[in-house]
Amino acid sequence: MEDMAERLEFRQSGRRVLRNRSDPDAHEARVQFACRLRGTEPLQGALADMAHAAAGDPSRLSRLLQRPDIRQRLLPGVLDAFARQISSGPLPRVTALATRYSILAMPSLDVPARAILCGADDSRRAAAEALPALLNGNAAVEEAFLAHCEGAGDTLAFMLARSAMIKARRELSPRWREVSETLQRGPGS
Repeated sequence: MEDMAERLEFRQSGRRVLRNRSDPDAHEARVQFACRLRGTEPLQGALADMAHAAAGDPSRLSRLLQRPDIRQRLLPGVLDAFARQISSGPLPRVTALATRYSILAMPSLDVPARAILCGADDSRRAAAEALPALLNGNAAVEEAFLAHCEGAGDTLAFMLARSAMIKARRELSPRWREVSETLQRGPGS
């Protein structure tokens, strides 16, 4: 787990960005702090804010996106979307590239429900945390995990856990099929 001091530094860097939204140095410092946190969402959120507010120097954002430590953390599609945006001007305020860690750009509703309710990092963590108990047949954890997947539309966590269960040759209860069908039907089903 990341250090509380690292999260505090990230929050403080966000406050500096809020005080001077177009300062590329403040944005770059926030990206640096985001690189110290786990997962992709803090980094993607900081980059989205920079692309939205500090787009006056596109070469700076382009250089950041070329750094190996940033390239390996972001999904290829996200990297491509940021690269395309650099040549198009500032990132719109409402965008699918923003995350819950963005403070200037806002996440678009034009993303899967799971992405709004919980990020990919949360989904992976939920599956990883539930998996040991699921493999040991803990019915209470199974029900809580499946309720989370169903309620949040968390298909990623569901698929990760289900795949691991099948790989370990564990029998899935009928509830897994019910949740799978609900997730396949999509929101509002």
